[in-house]
Amino acid sequence: MIFDQLTRLKTYEGISKNIDFAIEYLLNNDISILPDGSYPIDGEKVIVNVMSYATKTLHEAAFEAHRKYIDIQILIGGEERCYCAPLDTLIASGSFDEEKDIGFYEGQAGVSFPLKTNNFVIFFPHDAHMPSCDLTGKSHVRKVVVKISL
Repeated sequence: MIFDQLTRLKTYEGISKNIDFAIEYLLNNDISILPDGSYPIDGEKVIVNVMSYATKTLHEAAFEAHRKYIDIQILIGGEERCYCAPLDTLIASGSFDEEKDIGFYEGQAGVSFPLKTNNFVIFFPHDAHMPSCDLTGKSHVRKVVVKISL
């Protein structure tokens, strides 16, 4: 997991070609004006998903992880608390959905951090994550999740 300020996003170029492509897209486009939806920007290699939702309590949330995609998550409105734990410390709570590239897990909450509009987080396949949780109570969130293939 990488958690940092948006002003330092470019620092993380060089990890992979697909991450570089996503970072350049994020730096050169106004993602805040995109309506909710899914936008393939480099075929299935890099997909921008824009969503709006209300945050959840910790008891309503679940850890998730992906096998094919890395996530870059950026809030463009609101605030939330995210949790992260090493995937191998959790127990699967069902079958992994290969088509949707998502599995859900149970276990201890690991580390938590606030995600606000000046931050971003990158979750790798070994990072189980539980985003969308209440930070200081319910919050309406607009978020961009960039799915980056390995």
